[in-house]
Amino acid sequence: MQTRTAPGTQTDWNGTHYETLLTAQETGGKLGAFASDAGPGDGPPRHRHLEADEIFVILQGRLRYWRAGETFERSAGSMIYIPAGVEHTFVVIERARWIAILSPGGLEGFFPEVAAQGLEIPRDLAEIKAIAAQFDMEITGPPLVVPGP
Repeated sequence: MQTRTAPGTQTDWNGTHYETLLTAQETGGKLGAFASDAGPGDGPPRHRHLEADEIFVILQGRLRYWRAGETFERSAGSMIYIPAGVEHTFVVIERARWIAILSPGGLEGFFPEVAAQGLEIPRDLAEIKAIAAQFDMEITGPPLVVPGP
């Protein structure tokens, strides 16, 4: 069962604050967007979106990305493009705020859904993977970690 998400929906899940900006319902499925805010060390497990292209717009802070075996860092003012089907993940290096835009939309509903069910990574990973599949996301590996000094 998917939670219907509206613009302005606020969700705290797995160390990150999410705000729905644009829903697939508003765009005929073409786009979805959400803003995220998280502290150092936070980030998702490695994953891919089978159908959706993703663009990150970093508004504040610094993130380290892993995209199909390539690791790189980006900071405020940067944009990152992740084509559909490409494995990726990231970790926050310095407290960050970013916007994620996906086409087609729909992923914006994932975060309120798992938060409403009280699911946590890694405790509930099997259930989270099953729900992720309903939102065009396949979890494929572990999260990145902030490197030590």
